[in-house]
This record gives sequence, C-alpha cells and structure tokens, in this order.
Amino acid sequence: MLFQTTEFLALFLIVLTWIALIRKARTQHGLLLLASYVFYGWWDVRFLLLIVLSTTIDFAAALGISGRRLTIPQRAALSALLAGSTILFLVPDWPALQDGAGWGSWSQALAGGWTGRGLALTAGLGFAIAGPVLYGLYFRLNEQARRRAFLITSIAANLLVLSFFKYFNFFTANLAGLGDLAGMSIDAPIMHIALPVGISFYTFQTMSYTIDCYRGDTPPEQSFTRFALYVAYFPQLVAGPILRPSQFLPFLDTPWRLESRNVLSGANLVLVGLVKKVLIADNVAPFADQVFNAPDGQPTLAIWLATAMFAVQIYCDFSGYTDIARGISRIFGIEIPINFNFPYFATSIIDFWRRWHISLSTWLRDYLYVPLGGSRVSTGRLYLNLMITMVLGGLWHGAAWNFVLWGAYQGTLLCANRLVRGWFTDAAAAARFLASPVGVAFRWAITAYLWMLGWLIFRVTDPDDLIYCIRRFVIFDGRLDLSSLGLGRGDPIVALLAAGAFVVLHSFGFASRRWDERLTSMPIPLIAGVYFVIGLLMFYAWPAGEAPFIYFQF
Repeated sequence: MLFQTTEFLALFLIVLTWIALIRKARTQHGLLLLASYVFYGWWDVRFLLLIVLSTTIDFAAALGISGRRLTIPQRAALSALLAGSTILFLVPDWPALQDGAGWGSWSQALAGGWTGRGLALTAGLGFAIAGPVLYGLYFRLNEQARRRAFLITSIAANLLVLSFFKYFNFFTANLAGLGDLAGMSIDAPIMHIALPVGISFYTFQTMSYTIDCYRGDTPPEQSFTRFALYVAYFPQLVAGPILRPSQFLPFLDTPWRLESRNVLSGANLVLVGLVKKVLIADNVAPFADQVFNAPDGQPTLAIWLATAMFAVQIYCDFSGYTDIARGISRIFGIEIPINFNFPYFATSIIDFWRRWHISLSTWLRDYLYVPLGGSRVSTGRLYLNLMITMVLGGLWHGAAWNFVLWGAYQGTLLCANRLVRGWFTDAAAAARFLASPVGVAFRWAITAYLWMLGWLIFRVTDPDDLIYCIRRFVIFDGRLDLSSLGLGRGDPIVALLAAGAFVVLHSFGFASRRWDERLTSMPIPLIAGVYFVIGLLMFYAWPAGEAPFIYFQF
C-alpha cells in the first residue's frame, strides 16, 4: 500500500476515527496494530509471517535477557500465536485471493514437497515447537551465558531471515562464479522468491531493541501488543526512519489524542513530502532512467545531467517518504526524528553522513562501528572499522556488487576525510582559508562532486555500464551534443523544471526555515491557497501508474 493511493487514504481516515473516538490506550494499540498489519499485508499477506516471527523472537529474547522467565502458559500462547500465524499466512493461496481468484487449500500449500510454502510451513511450525523448549533450556544457564544466548538467538534469527530473502541468490550466484574461475562446476540453486518490502528496516529496528536491552539502555517491554506495534507501526514500517525503542515506546504510555496544532503541522509536513515525491522525484526519474538504462555512447554532459537528476530523485523520493511518515505520526501526536538534514549542503563527506539517512548512519555507528572499536583504536584499525562499517552499509542497500562498491567508496572517502582534516588542522593558514566563505564554497563543491560520483555508482548496476559511466563522469569527453536526450521536447523539459524547482525550494529551506514550518506559521486563508495551487499541480502532474518509493526495495 503506497502513501499516494486511495487505499491508504481510506486506512488513514479509519485510524484517525479510531483515535478520535477511542480514548483507551490498550484498545488504540490493538487497533493500530491491526491497521499496521493491513497496511503491510496489502502487498503480500504471506510476508506478515516474517514480522510476527521477528516480533515473537525479540519480545521473548528481551525478557529472557532481563531475567524474566515467561510462564509455561505464556510460552504456549506465543507458540500458538506463531503456529497460528504460520497456518493463516501460508496455507491460503493469498496471491490468488488478493487477485480475486479464490482460496487455496492444504494440498496447494504443500504442493511441491519441501519447496515453496511447504518448506516455509515446516520451518514456521518447527520454530513454534522448538522455541519454548529453547527458552526453558536457556534459563538453565548462568546469568551471563543466558543473556548472551538470548541475544545471539535474536540477532542470528533476524540476520538469517534477512540473509535468506535478500542475499541467498546473490551469494549462490557468486559462489558459482568463483567455482568457474577455479575450474569447478557448481550448480548454484536459485530461489524464485520476492523480496519482502522494507525487511531491512524493521529487521534493524528489532535488532536495536534486543541489543539495547542487553546493554541496559532500555527496559524490556512487558506488553506483546505494544512491542508488536513498535515493530510494525505503519507510517515508517517499510522505509524508516529506523526507530529506537526510546523514540517510540514512551508515546504508548498515554492514549493518543488529536490536537489541532498537531493536525495542521502534520498535514503541512505530509504536503511537503507529497510535493517532493509526486511533483519532483517522479518527474525527474524518467530523465535519469533514459540515460542509465542504456548509457553506452552517452557523452559526459549527459552522464552528469542524469547523475544530478538521480541525486534529486533519490533525495526527494526518500526524504519525501520520511516527511509523509513524520507528518502522519505528528497528526497522531507522535514525533518521529528527522532523517535528513539538508545533506546536499554538506561541506565534507563526514558532514554528509551526519545529514543523510541519519537513522541508518547512527545505527551503523552505534551497533557496528563502535562495537568494532570505533575511533578508540590505532589509526590503521580505525580506517579498517570505517571500511567494514560502510561496506556492510552498502550491502544493506541491496544484493549487488555496485552497492558493495558504493559502500567501499564511501568508506574510502570517510578515511580520506579524516586524514585530510588532520593535515589541515595542523596548518593554520590552510585552516583559516577553509573556514572563510570562499573556502566553505570550495569544500562544498568538492564534496558535491564526490557524493555525485557516489550516486552514479549506486544507480548503475551493470558492471560494464558502470565502468563506462564512471569513465565519462571523471574524464570530460568534450562533447556538448545532447540531442539524444530529446531536450526541448516533453519529459526532459518537465524534468529540468522539476529539478530547478527543487534547487530553489531546497536552498530557501536551508537558508531560513523548512517549508512545513513556513506553512504552519502562515494565516489559514493563505495556507488554503497554497493547498489549492499545489492540488492543481498534482492533478496535472500525478504519475499515470503507481510509483513505489525507491527505498521500498531495501
């Protein structure tokens, strides 16, 4: 279910009605959890099992880490929930049902022996049986061993599910490639499975919960419904931001209420997000796709323009989703942290990563970089820690070598940034120049060139096309002919206008106040006029088909 669809509008209005009419927190939590499952299951009901599995494991693991022993009836209830969810989500032929073709059956579910749904059913029911047994065995260990066992089980289960769905084919295909290089024939199995939407986001979110409980940074949640809502909260479920327990669970202590100032401010934030997504990102995307889908032969200028368009697209698409998620939550009375802080105005790569996808960069810092030793190690080890963190961060984005290369590129830039910063810190004259307006502009230009090259690596997946694009991006070929792009006709002009509007609006937002804050401070009649004008623009510029958010694939 996409934010910009009538189905989501209907779901949103239902949730608003619930919050307005129901004042009991526990009832709100249950209904919001139901709405979140409907939202996620709209794509494919079967993948709801993964969320229930992750929720059940991490809920029990956190309690086990804290030393609270679930009673046998409580363990049986969680086991029954997992078994029932396995049967409910896997036995019916949900794709056929969602397409209006009717219900499946047990025979259909188990068709094909140990493959497909039969294998998933066996795994789900097997874990429902084995889980309570393992839980009891862990409490026979000493305290430290018990805590570690629960933590390792939680992390291993989450990473196993993520790795299977996201990286299984990638690793088997590369294993076969290595076998060919070594003169061995390896018949690598290929699984024809769809990637669950947003699996990387909610997996990282649940992992942060159990790790925080293990560290003592957050108390374990006692209510399964509250924890399940934290995992599946629908505004940010499929593309973040990645919420920490302390950023969401305290909002569940009191009933949610609608307040006029939150409704107005949240609606303005939603509007800004829709403008970014519909009017800008979706209108510059065809330009970038035209070049990068067949880049061979394109001149340097075309590669530069397409890279700039993709930079606009990915920022407006992703930050637009975040703005809509934050706006919807603010209407409910929940404040989700900012995930983007004008990253394209960064004056260093370190500064860029403090501004871009903040929830992911801080997650990688707190749960990977710091445990590896962070900066409290030798210089060589520090650089190694940065490289490991960023390569894994690149791989988090997708199972493809261009994402690994992009992560290694970002890690190299961060290492170089630290090295160069140390040089200029020791040179007083150079430090004064870099702090001057001219020096700041120089640092911004260098940084912009570097993150632009990074987006080129991120966007182009074919190795041969990527090599060609990098060569053209770095070395200007002197060709100024852009006739192949169709400039002066239709979509390219629309894309250039949308990108130009982004530059102007983004610059004004950075120079003074964010646009949602500007809207909120305006008189109501003026706000109504803005909504009317933007509504007209969206009416004419709305994409013909559904355009999913880029980060849904991650």
